[in-house]
Amino acid sequence: MTVSIIICTRNRAESLKPTLESIGRAIVPPGWNVELLVVDNGSTDHTHAVINTARFSNVILRYAHEPKTGLCHARNTGLRETSGQIILFTDDDIRVPLYWIEGMCRPVVDGAADAVAGGVVFPPHIADALARPPYSSRRSWFASTEELDRETPKRLVGANMAFHRHVLDRVPGFDVELGPGALGFHDETLFSLQLLAAGYKLVSALDIMVEHHFDLSRLTRKGMIDLARKMGRSHAFVFHHWEHQKSQLAFPRLVLSHLCRHWTQYSDRIKGNATRSASISALQVEQDLAFYREYLAQRRRPYKYPSRSLAPPVTRTALLSN
Repeated sequence: MTVSIIICTRNRAESLKPTLESIGRAIVPPGWNVELLVVDNGSTDHTHAVINTARFSNVILRYAHEPKTGLCHARNTGLRETSGQIILFTDDDIRVPLYWIEGMCRPVVDGAADAVAGGVVFPPHIADALARPPYSSRRSWFASTEELDRETPKRLVGANMAFHRHVLDRVPGFDVELGPGALGFHDETLFSLQLLAAGYKLVSALDIMVEHHFDLSRLTRKGMIDLARKMGRSHAFVFHHWEHQKSQLAFPRLVLSHLCRHWTQYSDRIKGNATRSASISALQVEQDLAFYREYLAQRRRPYKYPSRSLAPPVTRTALLSN
């Protein structure tokens, strides 16, 4: 059995180092050949030095450079540069458990699944921070998998996902208009929707849990509003291009969202939230406003995908176009 682990990274050298160390401790089943490809998405810090000094006895380390900014550009480079029968993705701020590789790949090896959604949890100090509003209702923005259905998961989470390479016969890669470095989110969501529409089987392995050690600076007011806007824009893309939904009320709702934004900004100032964290209502307004703006822009474009109810006959050229 051959397995390709792919990590895409950009300017997170200090986070990447312990991630690589945890993979170096992971147990590889006897007879399995495992490679680890780190795709550097145009880093300007000491990422390359961290990769060069990493040493592994369990996996073969490889390096690739992808200059086009965007996580999906890097992921697609990883898919092209690897040849493993099973592809296992994680992120550059993750700690993996000892039996991560076999735990995530076993359902595919046994023929029980084409793709596997693994679990993502948080270390105690981050879990405590996320337990408070407005973060507690938006934990999925930070790759939490607690909302996934154990019996019938509907999506993969990039911090811990695996699939057989034959999936790429029908779903050739990740849409570069989505994800970090582009609209912001929903890159794995769209990939999962395409995978399921193509008839592939997705199962959960939520007991195989990685820890997400993200930077707490994301929890600032500015950071949360930025995430809300990215979520709204990404949803609008999928709403139009994949779901083929139409909103005749887009313009009136855009005006209403603008009015609500002014009200919530005033309310936050009164409550003293303006310099701390955005309120739940402020985040929802920013998300809605970004959604309607992006939808009005996207609806002028022809559908990128034919129908959410059909296996998408997507060419690699169409999928990876800017």
